[in-house]
Amino acid sequence: MQLGVGTLVAVVAAVALLAVSGESGVWRITVLVGFAVALGTLSAVLLSPAARRRPPQAVALPPVRPAEPTAVRQPVYAHQSR
Repeated sequence: MQLGVGTLVAVVAAVALLAVSGESGVWRITVLVGFAVALGTLSAVLLSPAARRRPPQAVALPPVRPAEPTAVRQPVYAHQSR
């Protein structure tokens, strides 16, 4: 199934890139087809069952400190620091 999906993505990408670009040079067509094959390979790898089996990593959040009451906080201004 992975091979089929990768091939399908590569063919569709190659046809779309060639249709949109309108290139006629052999070197440029080779580059576009190579890019399409790379896209197909990437899609096959990302759709593989091994890529989906990884459990999500839990992110540790820092502890939450309760806010101090507003009466305890004293505003400090620049002219008071002299």
